[in-house]
Amino acid sequence: MEEASKTILLIEDEEAHAELVRRAFGGTDSKWEIHHVVNINEALKWLEENESKPPFLIISDYLLPDGTGLDIAKGATSPEEVGIPLIILTAFGSEQLAVRSLKSGAMDYVVKSAEELQELPWTAERVLREWEHIKERRRVEKELERYVRELERANRDLEDFTSTISHDLQAPLRSIQAFIFLLMEDYATLLDETGREYLNKVKEGVERMSVQIEDLLTLSRVGRKFTEVETVDLNELLEEIKTDLSARIEERGGEVVAGKLPTVSTQRVWMKELFMNLIDNGLKFNRSDKPKVEISGKESDKNYLFRVKDNGIGIEEGHLDRIFNLFERVHTSSEYEGTGAGLAICKKIVEELGGDIWVESKPGEGSTFCFTLPNYR
Repeated sequence: MEEASKTILLIEDEEAHAELVRRAFGGTDSKWEIHHVVNINEALKWLEENESKPPFLIISDYLLPDGTGLDIAKGATSPEEVGIPLIILTAFGSEQLAVRSLKSGAMDYVVKSAEELQELPWTAERVLREWEHIKERRRVEKELERYVRELERANRDLEDFTSTISHDLQAPLRSIQAFIFLLMEDYATLLDETGREYLNKVKEGVERMSVQIEDLLTLSRVGRKFTEVETVDLNELLEEIKTDLSARIEERGGEVVAGKLPTVSTQRVWMKELFMNLIDNGLKFNRSDKPKVEISGKESDKNYLFRVKDNGIGIEEGHLDRIFNLFERVHTSSEYEGTGAGLAICKKIVEELGGDIWVESKPGEGSTFCFTLPNYR
């Protein structure tokens, strides 16, 4: 198949230089078709007339009777904005002019010496290869932008869906809970012990399902809700958490202590959720007479390392990799309430914030949950 010719728009007001350019391209194996004009106005008129079939390349002298070769770029700052590969020719080369040309969207800058003009076809081939890479990169960027828009839309749809499903599932559960209450109030005396036990189990099951739905809704919101980054004093946040957990702390006769914690740039709502889950677990999974949770934080140039240590029941080594799975409960005893979603939520929060989370633990010796966060200072 015969190779199609590649059109070059040459803007050059000196015929001698135009002829040197024509001879240089004529002496190559590739097929080049050169359309020669002598000023910017003629070039713009030709481009308008051939809009449906633009040239492969524009080669323009810098100094022209009605302006400069960069005027063809119409104020562009990159080759993509120019839309056509542009090479600037000049008889008076300078570093400043070269920089200006490249900043104005030209892809190369050639001094009009006999030697440089002789090499112009190879320069043109290289520029065209670079232009193909630019077009491919831009195509990929546009495709990526489209995927991002679709992902954002899908996330919005998912959030609307999970909110709707949560509401729709909670509504019948609330009805069931109301009727269970009425049954226990009005008909408990008509039931034997086994019947009352069954009714209590239904009540407990409905309550667990309600909590699971809320946990799933929380998990789905991580990374999409409450994404504003702000400066958070973790010492103040911890005092707020201790107030919120005061009933649990008092009930267990426990204490929550912390060293001096840093002030970080993060998402406050999710940071609070993270610490509350870890502290609450330390108090809950604990048979000590005086449950204790200790929080510490250490700052380095790259990240923060936080440790939430408890004196609880600990975790067997074989379970350490499983505890962050959704609804994974390694302690199945009814002694410990919960759905098993808390640590899955913690893991997702930490990962969304750009960190890692893990646990160090032995049965009977308590657990230390460690997590990192990037230091953006």
